[in-house]
Amino acid sequence: MRYARWAALSLSLAACARARPTELQTAPPTLDVIATTRILSTGGNANLEVSASVQNNTSSHFRLEVGSRCPLYVRLFPDPTGQYADSLAPSMGCISSDSIVDLAPGDTSSVLRVLPADSLANYAPGTYGVNVVVTTTAGVIGAWAGAIQLPLAVLP
Repeated sequence: MRYARWAALSLSLAACARARPTELQTAPPTLDVIATTRILSTGGNANLEVSASVQNNTSSHFRLEVGSRCPLYVRLFPDPTGQYADSLAPSMGCISSDSIVDLAPGDTSSVLRVLPADSLANYAPGTYGVNVVVTTTAGVIGAWAGAIQLPLAVLP
C-alpha cells in the first residue's frame, strides 16, 4: 500500500512536469498619449491650450473619435500638491463622433482644445491638475497633462 501511494504521487508529479504551461493572455494593444498644457495670450486674456499627441506604436489600426461632437475631454481638479494624479472613466468618452481619424501603425495625430479665459474664471485661485481623455472606437485612453496655477498669468 505504501508503495502504491508513492507510485501514484510519482506519476502525478511526472505528469505535471510534462504538462505545457498555460499561455499568458496579453492586454490588447493601446495607443501612447502624451498630453501638455500651455498658456495662450489672446487680446490680454489668458486661455489654456490643452493638447494630446496620440501615437500608434502597435501593429493594429485604431479609429480616433474627434470633431465638434467629441472634443478632447479635459478634466481640471483641485490639486494642491501639483503631483501626478490619474483619473479615467468610460463616461469621459464620446458615444459617437462626426469625424473619425484612422491611425495606422506608426501614425501620430494631435488633438487640441482651448479653454477660454472666461470659463477658467469660474475656478477658485489655486493649483489644479489637468487630465485628458481621448476616445477611440476601442475605448477611452487617459493621460496626465500636468498642473496649472489659476488664475493663469498673461505673459507680456
